[in-house]
Amino acid sequence: MPTVLLLGATGLVGRHALRAFLDATDAQGAPRWDRIVTLTRRPLPAGDPRHENHVVDFDRLEEHADLFACDTLVCALGTTIRQAGSQEAFRRVDLDIPYEAAQRAVGGGATQMLLVSSAGASEQSVFFYSRVKGEVERRVMEVGFETVQILRPSLLSGERDEVRVGERVAEGVLRLARPLLRGPLAALRPTPAADVGRALAVLAARRPRGIHVHEAAAIRAWARGGA
Repeated sequence: MPTVLLLGATGLVGRHALRAFLDATDAQGAPRWDRIVTLTRRPLPAGDPRHENHVVDFDRLEEHADLFACDTLVCALGTTIRQAGSQEAFRRVDLDIPYEAAQRAVGGGATQMLLVSSAGASEQSVFFYSRVKGEVERRVMEVGFETVQILRPSLLSGERDEVRVGERVAEGVLRLARPLLRGPLAALRPTPAADVGRALAVLAARRPRGIHVHEAAAIRAWARGGA
């Protein structure tokens, strides 16, 4: 059974993704993944014996080349400009590290990558955040995976370790406006982080060849078993 390498397992989406990959089973009820390897800046508590956690310096990934021997790379890394401290630091987390990890995973034998991006990602966007997301999407598509799956959730909802005041306010406003968010406006509804985590596990098992982009509505559908 294949190995999954997960980046961002201590984050909002990553925590749900780790649980979803550990819980995933095949048609016979057997575990679908033999190993789920996580690379983190701080240690994760021991749990399932199939989960293998490594604390690494993401600025020195070249020292951990052996950990990139995997079948599927899942990247749920992400930050905000405010949290990172500068646009340069934001690019490092949301673009440079995922791209370097993608290159190293291909070198380690990976044939599939799943990337958590964002709604509105585009290199032509007027917003810096969306431009960076669009650039990282393009870069990982060019690395050489047989399968690239991009997930573009809307504003994420769920309990974070850190407080992001702006996101909390926006989530509250959108929750109140939910009855009005129908038709084309439905894309503005917050996407539960748990749905993104479950969708990652479902889509990784399907492994459709080529490049596939999943917007918020599709993510919600995949989290419930299929689009």
